Amino acid sequence: MPIEVRATLDRQVPVYLAGETVVVSVVLTNCKPAGERGHSETIAWGSVQLSSERTNAKARNQKTQLTTSIPRSNTCVYSSVPSILFCDINVLPGDSKTYTYEVQLPLTGLLPSFRGNLVRFQNRITVAVQHLKSPIKMIHLPIRLVPDVGIESRKPICRNPFLDATTSAPPIAEMFAATVDQITAPKKEFIYQMTNSRGRVAALMLYKRAFKLGEDVVGKLSFQVADVRCYQWLVRLVSLESLVETDPSAEKPSSTIVWATQHKISADFAETAFRVPIALDAPPTFSNDIVHIKWQLQFEFVTSSSYQPAAALEDIRPTNAPVNVDIETLSWQVDLFVLSCSPFNIALTDTSANGETMVVI
Repeated sequence: MPIEVRATLDRQVPVYLAGETVVVSVVLTNCKPAGERGHSETIAWGSVQLSSERTNAKARNQKTQLTTSIPRSNTCVYSSVPSILFCDINVLPGDSKTYTYEVQLPLTGLLPSFRGNLVRFQNRITVAVQHLKSPIKMIHLPIRLVPDVGIESRKPICRNPFLDATTSAPPIAEMFAATVDQITAPKKEFIYQMTNSRGRVAALMLYKRAFKLGEDVVGKLSFQVADVRCYQWLVRLVSLESLVETDPSAEKPSSTIVWATQHKISADFAETAFRVPIALDAPPTFSNDIVHIKWQLQFEFVTSSSYQPAAALEDIRPTNAPVNVDIETLSWQVDLFVLSCSPFNIALTDTSANGETMVVI
């Protein structure tokens, strides 16, 4: 009779931080109803393994570190040593047995989960089970790993020998939230003067340049000291994905994704403001030996120096807008630093993975 193998993670939406512990529960159930005659089913062995895979990548400078044949792809760049859950287990008809294992996610070594246009990183926990005299069956549980923000260098060090044995370290989630809040807290205003060949176009003021997923990028544009009149402007919030090439002379493949756009008419305005949101399912800023992800605010200004409004004339009188105006376009960008938010907040909008799956052997 068949055996049902059900693997479940401790979170319904499997989003984790580097350094956290993932609890995996494996339930073996004999599908034959209890009370019927029959022999018990024997499970030869079962194991759990953590692996990280890369797909659609053109960079070849990442060494493969395979330690077992369980990973289903030859693009595996990280794999832990398989941990044996059980060996030679007998399951009676209608009976079930549960095994629990804790997988410690390393602080370094794992690639952050990323679904880009040029490269994709996927982390998974693989449960392998073999029925006696049957081939190996595997269950793959994808997990989303949030990029590291350097919390291993911010761990508090207890220097009191009397408190060292009684004081426990704070959870990884608390340390992560405190680190992100500290980095993204507004500390000073950033002011940029945007100019073209004819003079100043506008002044941009940002209250901060470091953000986390789910926040709004808020800024202000001032035209009070402009030498060139701006009729309209456009701002885009974009993420740029670029692969790392070993050959410096080779062109780096890149991809741009627009996450938010705002457009306004600014003729005869002294100042204006904008607000563009950062999506929770967007990738944060990170960099490794394969790909670089960065964020930008990209501006486009439509300007003209040939037309002056009626308010600038000595004799103020009704006037009509000109039919034709010679215009110029100014493109300008500023880099932003986007960090991940709490994994529990990311799980609210992430529907790409489920923390439970099963297979019949």
